[in-house]
Amino acid sequence: MSETKRDSTDSSLSPGTPPSLASSHTPPHGTIALVVGTAVPERAEERIGRDELPRRDYLELRDRLGAVMIQLDRPGRLSTRLVWRALGRQAAHAWEAYLRRSEYDVVHTLSEDVGLTLEVLFRITGTRRRHIMVAHHLSPLKKRLLVRVFGLAARIDRLIVYSSPQKRVAVERLGFPSDRVELVLHPADHGFWRPAEGSEPALVASAGLEHRDYATLVAAVRDLRVEVFIAAASPWATRGSKLSGADLPPNVRTEALTPAKLRSLLQRAAFVVVPLVETDFQAGSLVMYEAMACGKALVVSRTRGQEDIVQPGVTGDYVPPGEVAALRRAISALLDDPQRAAEMGRLARGRVEGGLNLEIYVERVAAILRQAVETGPSRPAGSP
Repeated sequence: MSETKRDSTDSSLSPGTPPSLASSHTPPHGTIALVVGTAVPERAEERIGRDELPRRDYLELRDRLGAVMIQLDRPGRLSTRLVWRALGRQAAHAWEAYLRRSEYDVVHTLSEDVGLTLEVLFRITGTRRRHIMVAHHLSPLKKRLLVRVFGLAARIDRLIVYSSPQKRVAVERLGFPSDRVELVLHPADHGFWRPAEGSEPALVASAGLEHRDYATLVAAVRDLRVEVFIAAASPWATRGSKLSGADLPPNVRTEALTPAKLRSLLQRAAFVVVPLVETDFQAGSLVMYEAMACGKALVVSRTRGQEDIVQPGVTGDYVPPGEVAALRRAISALLDDPQRAAEMGRLARGRVEGGLNLEIYVERVAAILRQAVETGPSRPAGSP
């Protein structure tokens, strides 16, 4: 879903002239910078207040910690614009964070695409800042090479991962010390994504683009007496299966939805299906968390990256990736037993309220960042 981009480079940052590459300013003790690296929806806080958007973790962390937020939609600095044009958004955010390094002593990067690049800049210039990095998917070769060539496993103070498989990659394949890798599930805003009275027993919902296998879903429901709504602008446009609109049967509809309209769809659905191609990271997790928060049972492809969210037989069912017959059986079973689907959804919402929610995530990450501030600027043992 597209969002109108902001016009400023970062309205939340304090004023001041960024240091040059040769500057060695001492950062003020206790200052935290959040490097977002993605587009922030226009008028996000206003729209969150109107219940049009779910809360954002980075805004919650900013407010709780008094942190500065480095987020660019149209960079004002010439060098940052050039980096953006040459290397893309993530590299531009890393460069901007590097240039502003005198403004913080703890930096929290919200993706490894930003965080690894920033730590390489620190490494080659002899800069040291405490660094808490979120890592979504460390398995690709280029990321593993960056970590190994520049010795980043010994430099990054704390790694936050969103799935058990990626924690194993970080520790077993990349050499991050296990005591500095935190598994923190990143669920949805359970205040925005919430149950509503009434559902349509013949409506199944699906959503998202990343690593989706909609070809298998379409084949599985082609002759079923069920309406399937896929909330995606073009579900065939990402890696995995590709279809054209002509391939859709009459009972399958696809459309891009705003968050509020997606919430309405999830609330009306009997349950939610998340079909995935094989991958070793937590693809599909956001939609799964949103569905659970709306009180819906899940049918999910059991990829190598999915093992932390669904409780099989309790909050949903797993099926092997790419198996049409298995997915059809799982969907048919829940359609034929709406009471079971409803009970799974109730238990899913209970798990969300019991701790699998944005509030708990923000509390855990805030605690990690506060600890980094209290520890001070000394580098981890064994770092160069």
